[in-house]
Amino acid sequence: MMRFLARHRRIINVIVIIAFIAGFVYFTIKTRDIKIGTYDSKTYSGIAFNTAIKKTIFMNDVDRRDQIDAEIDKTLREIDEKLSYRNEDSEVAFFNRNYATGGIYNFDPEIISYLKKEMEICKETDGAFCPCILPLTRLWGIEDGNNKVPSDKDIKDRLARIDYKEMEVTDEGLTLNAGNMAIDFGASGKGIAADKVYKVLSDNDVPGAIISIGGTILTYGSKGADDIWRVGIQDPRGATGDAIGAIEVGGGTFISTSGDYEKFFEVDGKRYHHILDPKTGYPADNGLISVTIATDNGLTSDAMSTACFVMGLEDGMRYAESKGADAVFVTSDKKIHLSKGLKKRFIIKAKDYEIAK
Repeated sequence: MMRFLARHRRIINVIVIIAFIAGFVYFTIKTRDIKIGTYDSKTYSGIAFNTAIKKTIFMNDVDRRDQIDAEIDKTLREIDEKLSYRNEDSEVAFFNRNYATGGIYNFDPEIISYLKKEMEICKETDGAFCPCILPLTRLWGIEDGNNKVPSDKDIKDRLARIDYKEMEVTDEGLTLNAGNMAIDFGASGKGIAADKVYKVLSDNDVPGAIISIGGTILTYGSKGADDIWRVGIQDPRGATGDAIGAIEVGGGTFISTSGDYEKFFEVDGKRYHHILDPKTGYPADNGLISVTIATDNGLTSDAMSTACFVMGLEDGMRYAESKGADAVFVTSDKKIHLSKGLKKRFIIKAKDYEIAK
């Protein structure tokens, strides 16, 4: 055996080197599959849903990456044109103008699926999330730059037109049993858009991406070596981009934040923001200034962040945890309240905030 090895040492060395090179090449190829290393990325920006869009796509194929960005933009435009009550040609706007009290309107099945999910959240939260709040939203007009507090009489009148119990959603369609009502996807539309973007990323086998649609963020896949995404949460009293902290989540997570800092005006030192309480007709006033919900569905995270803000700290946190969602509630005394499952995955950054015990 020793003679054989000595006689053929040169050949054996060549075979070993070839085997090593082959193994190295195989390992390099498989590295891409198991996501060791980092993908190239590019960040794209845009506007949709009257808000800023930011898309960072992790992919080494530059041409495909640009094509996917274009497909995402197309998807966002389509869903905005379909659901926006501001777009006179949308199905939602047409319904609001033309529905017959007590009649069944045969919406697109996709829209019906959204309405069913909204009604489920609405009933679970006793109307804190309200799919038919548009008449009240229009009265306040905060999103349109109205800086005037409506009269009590006008608010009382609108409250009679936003009773979700007058809504019926079935496979056949939507029925409103009272006049002068209207539906609005403003509190869930960005989440719905994030769900649609998730499908685009999945259909195109994108390795990883992080997408921001206003107050909703989608983490998808992986950047490469690290499967953990660290997503910053806006400081409700800081400049845009200032974070109170960050949460650690995996790919396929939808994070939505609702806060009193997004759209508001002040009169005599009092802040009037756009998150309206369907029971009082006024902006929710319960000590909360920001609520962040992280879960595995965009519509759910977006709607729940609004509902939990309206419900308040105790009821809102109880509801979020009952649904298995991660939650960050920020109160006006600058305390950060975390759901049980998030306490080991939150990194505080702002010095003037503290985590509540």
